[in-house]
Amino acid sequence: MEPTPAQRFRDALTALGAITDPGERAVRGHELQEAVKASAAWLRTVVDESVAELREGMTLAQIAEMLGVSVQRTSQIATGKHGTARPRPSLIYAFRVPEGQWHGEPGALPEGSYATGTINFNPHNPSPFTGRTLEVRYGPVPDDGLPAYLQGYTTVNGRSIRPTAAVQDLLFGTRLSGPTR
Repeated sequence: MEPTPAQRFRDALTALGAITDPGERAVRGHELQEAVKASAAWLRTVVDESVAELREGMTLAQIAEMLGVSVQRTSQIATGKHGTARPRPSLIYAFRVPEGQWHGEPGALPEGSYATGTINFNPHNPSPFTGRTLEVRYGPVPDDGLPAYLQGYTTVNGRSIRPTAAVQDLLFGTRLSGPTR
């Protein structure tokens, strides 16, 4: 019988504990830790959508029993703030100093499917953009995509949005290249 994804994850944790070199164990542990964090939103979406599909033929009590959770928790997944009505997560695909050149991937999303906002960029780590107000272009995470960085930036409207790997690299790297619009 093929192991379930949860069993493969437990096996990965067991294998991690068996690594004798502390440096290698730390690197592999950190990689696994970051993958788990970055996957949380995607996994939540998979569960939410699956529960919504199950609701077409099962009661909340039946789904709750199958998942091993309470009916109340199943109801939250199906319809509440954790349910499928929740907006999809967004990523920052591009940024610019207002009226300047876009950096990153400003054309990554079709026209009209993204939004813009501004952030007062004051990170803890040094950046060429520290202390600047940045205009950001953000939009929904594609179905097959996951944010590469867990750090979110809060826009002036109070929404915390994570950057793509390209944007994070440009914000803190030395190169400023990429498509412009």
